Amino acid sequence: MSVIGAGGGYQTIRQLDLVALSGNHAGMGDESAEVRDVLAFLQSTEPFASLDDDHRRVVAKGIEVAYFRRGTVITDAGDANDWLSLIRSGAVELMLGGTQLSARLGERDCFGYPSLIRRGPAQNTATAIEDCLLYRLPGATFHVLRERCADFRKFFDIDESARLRRAVARMEGDGPVAGDESGLAIYATIGSFLSGRPVVSGDPALSVGETAALMAREDVSTLPLCEDGRLLGIVTDKDLRRRVLAVQLDLATPVRAIMTTDPITIGLNDTAMTALLEMTRRHIHHLPVIDASGALVAVISASDVLGQLGAHSLRIPAEIERSASAQELATATARLPDAVSALVSAGVDASHVTHYASAIGGAAHCRLLELAQAELGPPPVPFALVCFGSLARYEQGLGSDQDNGFVLGEGYDEARHNSYFAALAKRLSDGLAAAGYAYCKGDIMATNPDCRRDLAGWQSRFGHWIATPDPQAVLDSAIFFDMRPLAGEEELVKQLREGVFAQARDNRIFLSFMARAAASTAVPLGFFRNFLLHHDADEGDVLDLKRQAIAPIVDIARCHALARAIPATGTLERLDAGAAAGGLHPEAARDLAAGFEFLCDVRFRHQAGQRARGEPLSNLLPPRELSRFDREHLRDAFRLIRGQLDKLRSDFAGGLT
Repeated sequence: MSVIGAGGGYQTIRQLDLVALSGNHAGMGDESAEVRDVLAFLQSTEPFASLDDDHRRVVAKGIEVAYFRRGTVITDAGDANDWLSLIRSGAVELMLGGTQLSARLGERDCFGYPSLIRRGPAQNTATAIEDCLLYRLPGATFHVLRERCADFRKFFDIDESARLRRAVARMEGDGPVAGDESGLAIYATIGSFLSGRPVVSGDPALSVGETAALMAREDVSTLPLCEDGRLLGIVTDKDLRRRVLAVQLDLATPVRAIMTTDPITIGLNDTAMTALLEMTRRHIHHLPVIDASGALVAVISASDVLGQLGAHSLRIPAEIERSASAQELATATARLPDAVSALVSAGVDASHVTHYASAIGGAAHCRLLELAQAELGPPPVPFALVCFGSLARYEQGLGSDQDNGFVLGEGYDEARHNSYFAALAKRLSDGLAAAGYAYCKGDIMATNPDCRRDLAGWQSRFGHWIATPDPQAVLDSAIFFDMRPLAGEEELVKQLREGVFAQARDNRIFLSFMARAAASTAVPLGFFRNFLLHHDADEGDVLDLKRQAIAPIVDIARCHALARAIPATGTLERLDAGAAAGGLHPEAARDLAAGFEFLCDVRFRHQAGQRARGEPLSNLLPPRELSRFDREHLRDAFRLIRGQLDKLRSDFAGGLT
């Protein structure tokens, strides 16, 4: 045993026999107890677990076991480094350039590999912040393993974003859980489960009466209308009831006058999951299917999709639509957690799950509004129901609260009309609360007069935020810049959004405030073991997946959308559009998108686990729930987010082109 270093802070406990990788392995089964202990540790630690037995034995026999007391500098930034260090016990802090926190590492974490790969000096100062026992592999052995073992090489890719993209690809590539028939069905293409029966269609020149007779004769409730094989429109039983019988329309009227033009369609190679999302989001029960040439080949129904995905998936929107009261609607939405858990278990990617949950949330808003209007009577002036935040971005998870408001149209007079809209808002908000969407703690609900304004009032409010920004106002107003109409006069919302985004794009001071607010997020770069940056009074030390991980990426995407008046509301769409507009580097957009999908997947898996255990749903993740895979890639995500937040603040402070 030898002691090296000032003050005796570093001890080499034992240098095990190094066997050349190209040498004879005879007798390697006769390991000492010490080598067997190292082997057992390596077999449960990535990336060494991916090595074959011979290479793992070589690592075990070539390792130096070293002890560092708390406070000892293991490697200084700028020093030469010839070791890959694996933490057997204890904790290490990495400071970039010796001054800026880069990471805190715990048991089974590795460090030192970036300088080995670059064959240059260490960029980080590595310090033992607890007494540490390290396994240290010589650089020469590390390089040979990288050359010979693909998985080992990939693990030590310098670029954290590349590892994140591989993590997302791995999750998506795994597809459905083995033995889960619903998962297999989710990925089935539309073409794979078409019945093969001839499609029934009509001509737009038919009269309404002839169309009704054709639908009765063929026993179909939905009729596509085509010319020369091209789909021009669609008519349903509901159209005949509402647009013909209810208004006593002449039956000789051409059906072209009442058909829905440019109907939503789906392709043969689209999946059952895509069909589910379209039907849920659009509140429809039939989808025309077209081939690659655009020709109509079939019409699939909700029952067709139900046959593939199981009754839980489309039952919820159907029950919401049929609900005759807020209580019936609450019964329908109570099934949502189980439906989402089933999708997560089936391996559906997070972006599809958030779209599904958001479509259910939007449908609940719309039906409750209809029920309230049926009770109160028609509105005295035109208006639009809008949502904000995650629902507006199609990124709603489980346990979300409600964020909504009214944009009131021309002719609104507060003295005459406010009582109607206040009553409408109360019925809507109470119904949503009963349906599982909690009252907003920040009071961003139509029940709040500040969220119930005419167009001019909303324009004035946004104009004030943009023209005279201050840090707190920017934080409070950010959610309002994610706005989407759910029901009513969409043109009101379109006018509002166009004006707001034009103002924001042209005000660099406001944009710099938005960027600084985003960059102030406490991203847990020091995330390791049980040490996290968020303390919850009930949960203890936890990771807040929404606030600390997902929200910063949302903020980055929002800033780029506002800076270039990008109309998209979804985070992934904003990242793509920001890259296309030149404000965000394409690789950065791709990396952030991968990080976002990974984090959303972790959140859904966490909430599915809570649901299975009968626990309240939350975004707070205790460290004990994390797998080794998730821990590694969460750390990659945090580093990526922190770097992009710093760049955002720098770019916006310096002006944008």
